[in-house]
Amino acid sequence: MLLRRLHNRGFFHLLTANFLTQAMGFGTSLFVAKFLTPVELGEVKVLQSYTAVFIVLAGLGYNAAVLKRCSEALDDAEYARTLHLALHRALLGSFAAMVLVVGLVEAGLLTASAHLARWLPIYAAIIPFTVTTNILIVYLQARNRIKEMARAQTVIKLESFVAVVTATWLWGFPGFVFATLVAYVAGLLPVLKEIRPAWLLRPPIASPPGFAKLAHWSLLANGIAIVGLYTDIFMLDHFVQDRSGIGYYTLATIFVLAAMQVTTTVQAIATPEFSHRAGDAAWFRRHLPKQQARLTALSWVVAAVIYLVALVVVPLVYGPRYQSTLVYLPILLLRFVVWSSYAIIGVALFGLGLVRYNVLAIAVATPIGFVLSYLWLRHYGIVGLAWAQVATALCTLGIQLIQARIGLRRSFQVADAAVTTTTLL
Repeated sequence: MLLRRLHNRGFFHLLTANFLTQAMGFGTSLFVAKFLTPVELGEVKVLQSYTAVFIVLAGLGYNAAVLKRCSEALDDAEYARTLHLALHRALLGSFAAMVLVVGLVEAGLLTASAHLARWLPIYAAIIPFTVTTNILIVYLQARNRIKEMARAQTVIKLESFVAVVTATWLWGFPGFVFATLVAYVAGLLPVLKEIRPAWLLRPPIASPPGFAKLAHWSLLANGIAIVGLYTDIFMLDHFVQDRSGIGYYTLATIFVLAAMQVTTTVQAIATPEFSHRAGDAAWFRRHLPKQQARLTALSWVVAAVIYLVALVVVPLVYGPRYQSTLVYLPILLLRFVVWSSYAIIGVALFGLGLVRYNVLAIAVATPIGFVLSYLWLRHYGIVGLAWAQVATALCTLGIQLIQARIGLRRSFQVADAAVTTTTLL
């Protein structure tokens, strides 16, 4: 019954698509790593990490605003104009983000590598295409068109995987950069096919009440979150002299990225449901602890499977020089499990419109993560940096549990918290 229900809601379609969505990151690291040196592999991760931050800034939080508003019952004209408004503002943000990237690189304030400083502005040209694609994908998610969303993502990433792997094999690091740019441009076409193109030509509506506010809170939350997510990579870029060590650590993060697809798929399925049920206190009390507990248990299983796969793949495919990857991987998988242990809580708070709660959690945890990452990297090396990520995730988990209790009580105006800290896990 559970498998049938998940199938009907598009879980397996989306799970497949989410794995393929990471084909460029996962595929180019596992397969293309054979065509790159460990130093170049680390530089690929650094490029992706810096660009990911600017992609979040460029979107101005409108992907989250579209997800929330278009999950509501509106007429077609309202959906179309909401989408147009979000795309219009996000594209302006994309232009500003690209200018900022170039300015910071020219001022020497971004990457510590002169080689990456030459390539980062070129790679950052993916920003407007990524932002547009993300908003359109989120729109399909909000309308609960999970199968169409999965189909578009599958086509995008299959094309991207072939292009990037082939170009890297033929031309190395430069081939990777230019093929990635081409792949993101071409990637707009499959998702546009699932949207009514005429909608994008309609005039945008005036910003609905609360729409821009939600976008701004989401921008703040996602901006801090993405910086916190890539703190380890930024620290490695600026404070590690052995650039090949970054490559070994990068390979570990790629295995973790594969594990994360299960959690992000569950989040994608759960977000519209929690938004739609925002006024149903009984439903929240019953489903939030249950869904969070199941995801936590599932994450342990996924982490164990990924580690066992890596034990075979890393020595067999990459050889003894990548042995350090197997030291970092179990630590980073533990961070994945901790993150999964509050992933549904974050979705529930978002569904209730309590984005500021998520902002507060990461606003507290991210500076702690920066300090721990710097100190433990300097004292214990890259292993210490990995453990700092676990400590930061545990800090976020504690804050989210407290905020869930407060947020649910206030949202549903009950005397006692409907969900206690002990029942949430």
